[in-house]
Amino acid sequence: MNYKFSARELLLIKILTVIAFVIAFFYGTSYVANEITKSKNLIFFEVNKFNEKKQLLAQIKALENSKNLELSADDFLLDLTANNISYEQKDDEILISGLSNVDALEIMTNIEESNVAIDSFKFSAGESTNIILTIKFNG
Repeated sequence: MNYKFSARELLLIKILTVIAFVIAFFYGTSYVANEITKSKNLIFFEVNKFNEKKQLLAQIKALENSKNLELSADDFLLDLTANNISYEQKDDEILISGLSNVDALEIMTNIEESNVAIDSFKFSAGESTNIILTIKFNG
């Protein structure tokens, strides 16, 4: 039994084949485009994570470098003079009197951040406007 397709049937099969090919091509390109978008988003996420870690490591390195650098007593005294803070120097001890709360806190924060090489400090407050800070330097 040999069946021969008519011209209309052959035309219909060709049209259905073209339509199936177009639909398969459309879904294939859509799938590939979605996978590329997912991959791109994943790469951006990983790059952002890497940049955050890199920035954190840079901050840690900067803190470590600043920790290793000690501000000398002379540099600290120059900083006090630049901020118009009067002090008395006796050997390796500095007496800063008449400080306000804010000034005393600023000096102590500066000592902490600049890693000033101090041996000890004494903080005494009679009133909130008359704070005495005595700093003894190493060496």
